[in-house]
Amino acid sequence: MDRDGGRVRIAGDLNLGSFRRVLAAVHQVTSDKGFTDITLDFSGTTSAFPGPMLAVLAACARLRDEQDANFSLIRPADRRLRRLFFNANWAHMAAPQKFERSTWEPTHVMPARRFTSPAEQDDIVNRIVDAVLSSPADLTRPNLAAFEWTVNEITDNVLQHADSAQGGVVQLSQYPKKQQVEFVVADAGQGIPETMRTTRAGMSDAEALDLSIERGITRDKDLGQGNGLFGTHQVSRVGTGRFAIHSGYASIGSDFGTREETIPVVGTLVVVRLDYSDPEALWRALGAGDRLDTGDYVENRYEDKTDDVLNFVVRHEAGSVGSRSAGRLARAKLENLMSMYPGYPANVDFDGISVVSSSFADEFLGKLFVRIGALRFMSAIRLRGVGPSVQSVLDRAILQRAHQEAEDR
Repeated sequence: MDRDGGRVRIAGDLNLGSFRRVLAAVHQVTSDKGFTDITLDFSGTTSAFPGPMLAVLAACARLRDEQDANFSLIRPADRRLRRLFFNANWAHMAAPQKFERSTWEPTHVMPARRFTSPAEQDDIVNRIVDAVLSSPADLTRPNLAAFEWTVNEITDNVLQHADSAQGGVVQLSQYPKKQQVEFVVADAGQGIPETMRTTRAGMSDAEALDLSIERGITRDKDLGQGNGLFGTHQVSRVGTGRFAIHSGYASIGSDFGTREETIPVVGTLVVVRLDYSDPEALWRALGAGDRLDTGDYVENRYEDKTDDVLNFVVRHEAGSVGSRSAGRLARAKLENLMSMYPGYPANVDFDGISVVSSSFADEFLGKLFVRIGALRFMSAIRLRGVGPSVQSVLDRAILQRAHQEAEDR
């Protein structure tokens, strides 16, 4: 990584071990050298990860607002990485005047998004939980509730404590084969050490980070009980989970403990990877059995208000009804819901859908019929709002799967 006038070149791997040098270079060309037109040159970058990228993007947003800095971006030469910069919304967030907002909206991950208000935060938390619910890996209701609590707490910390006009940036990634999910939250506000020193003067940045993950530690009890970072740290220690915070001149992580840094992070970067392979382990880790106050996205979105039944509206739950991949994700979500509510039938509502592809129908209901069996399918799945043409495609998909299953026996 080097500087040339207002150009910052980022070569090699951009990871948690190198991103502070990028922040330092950006600071030098803007605050020290006085450049207002800055080029972030990623042409020589060979890999980039959400945590480091979001920290850089949060810093750019602050410099753009406070110092009228104008950022341009050169994407990586590597073809796959170049596409990632657009799909993950990094290119738009770095240089919005040149790059359009990403239209890539897969149901199982969430590209980088910015939030500045409680309403935007609530929308993002719901979007993230919905993405996790679409995971093909098995999920339990308590683990999903623990995940929802964790994401809500960390994003809320930005609004309550960061004192950042630019709000925060968040991104979700999934690793279903490992049964892991990772979310990253970054801001360019006052940072954890400065926040902690408002009521505990004199402590070092490293001491502040150490203290921040203890239960009940907060700068202001009127704003919260101080369980957010503590609880997040606890659940990240389950199985193969990981946790890292970078703020000020310090960092803390499950891989390396607490350490002092020579280059500061203005604001806070939190990277959390959760392992949900052990049923209910995340929930237990939150409070050793304490029933913490959680919002419950599943209950609010899917439970019928008057009957013990799930409502699954296909046009809301499937990003498309024209592809096999969309059918696979919709089936994963429905299967997860049914496992969380074993005694509840599901109203699968096709209202507003006039046509579905054969591949979607096969992946969604054809394979579901085989996976749960004919008797359970007939008793648990209630099709609603199905027009004649859609009904024909669904019937054919189910019958074909049933015949194939019979022939394979």
